[in-house]
Amino acid sequence: MTFARRVYERKPQPLYAPVARRGTYASADMGKPISVPKPEQHRNPHLLSMARGQSCTLEVPGICNGDRTTVVAAHSNLYIHGKAGARKADDQYHVYACFACHQWLDQGGAPAEIKACAFMHAHLWMVDIWRGVVAGFIDATPKDKAAAQWALDRLNASPVGQGETS
Repeated sequence: MTFARRVYERKPQPLYAPVARRGTYASADMGKPISVPKPEQHRNPHLLSMARGQSCTLEVPGICNGDRTTVVAAHSNLYIHGKAGARKADDQYHVYACFACHQWLDQGGAPAEIKACAFMHAHLWMVDIWRGVVAGFIDATPKDKAAAQWALDRLNASPVGQGETS
């Protein structure tokens, strides 16, 4: 006599319980959890619009197309500038980039260190541009001057790696 073996389907169990991040952490004295607010995003649409028609400041050798019609504000991908997950870096941490350089910065296959160096070099140039706008060495509208001053003020208010002061 042959008996048919019953096969029971068993739902696979996870090896670990997924952690749900709630934004609260234990306090230093291990007492009641404290809430940690997300850092405030700093945005200035006019500052970003100033990129239109400008020269690419990244100028990645062999990548840059030099086409001023494709230049936009390319935000930093560094966490020290506020980049985290889907959150963009604050607007004072951007450079003017043509389409090709922007694509290289965000999706290119170059090592992260090379991209970070290229961005930081271009950002120094951006700071000089904003200083020139504020000082009147570069022709600009009052709105441009106010936006450039905003960026410089934000950079002076929060030293890199030390968080926000306001």
